Amino acid sequence: MPDKAGQALARSIHVKHRDTGRKLPAHSPFIRLILYSMIEFSSNWRNTIAALLVSLSAAVSAQESRQERGPWVSNIAVGAVNQFPTDFSDGPGDVSITRGFVEGGLGYAWDRYNSVSFSLAAGTTDYDFSSDASIEGREPWGRIDEYRLSVPVRFSPTEKMRAIVIPSIRTSAESGASASDGRSEGMLAGVSWKFSDTLSVGPGFGWFSDVGDETTAFPIILLDWKITEALSLSTGRNLASAGGPSLSMNYEMDQKWTLGLTAGYEQSRFALAERDGRTAQVGEDSSAPLVVSATHTPWPMTTITALAGVEFGGSLNLEDNNGRNLAATDVDTAIVIGFAFQSRF
Repeated sequence: MPDKAGQALARSIHVKHRDTGRKLPAHSPFIRLILYSMIEFSSNWRNTIAALLVSLSAAVSAQESRQERGPWVSNIAVGAVNQFPTDFSDGPGDVSITRGFVEGGLGYAWDRYNSVSFSLAAGTTDYDFSSDASIEGREPWGRIDEYRLSVPVRFSPTEKMRAIVIPSIRTSAESGASASDGRSEGMLAGVSWKFSDTLSVGPGFGWFSDVGDETTAFPIILLDWKITEALSLSTGRNLASAGGPSLSMNYEMDQKWTLGLTAGYEQSRFALAERDGRTAQVGEDSSAPLVVSATHTPWPMTTITALAGVEFGGSLNLEDNNGRNLAATDVDTAIVIGFAFQSRF
């Protein structure tokens, strides 16, 4: 639970009920969840499981109390992924990784294809290195704290064209490091063309000023292809890692259950805390996850996902603040399991 100052802040904020217009205090389930989570997000990944239970309760309450959907849309998401211990490929030592996140947002939709939203996310990644682990003789890092603010904007310039722009600002830094050292800004944008009722595809790009002396630009593809009534192929975020790009094949068994196979790539960079004898200022973790998933839809716009798979090509790097590589090591293929809960209401 947050401290007294955080609770006071949460109590001081009110929102308007979308049907009656009456102001509601922030102790309503959804608002309480988002405020408390964003005010004080614990480094202990077990709190993510607690957040899942609170999210589930809040979502049920919101779904039961709503009779019809208005233009305002709220969303919550929580999840955790555990990577089991895996050995360094070129030396002694191993590492296990546990990630957890919570995200909340509020948006306004003029119609199905035109909307703007405001999203806040907080997460933590715990790296548990063995006592004999080092990256070419250098000390690795510990817990990484991450925060992100983004403003997704979706619009439809023509009847067949869909566009999306997502500017964001985020910070990713080791516990004890300055959040400003891990700050980066960027944007994802793209357009897709609706060729038929079953296929939409188009180009896009991403640009980010990264941690350290780095700027990253890359192309992306927006794809939504309903191959058959049950089988689909699409691009999106990868829940097995920290939300990197992915390509997913999904099979809809019925209205409640969907099976998926997802391949993606993840690269995360973060500022390191100052320590005696440490010259590295930036850490980097990259891998290529491949996971299978089972998703249950208990009610409309709500999903609970369980996943399991492997991460290939893992690599850990240490750099100075000018982007010069100081040390690197590869890690063996790792097993991962996880869950995610998402709901819109």
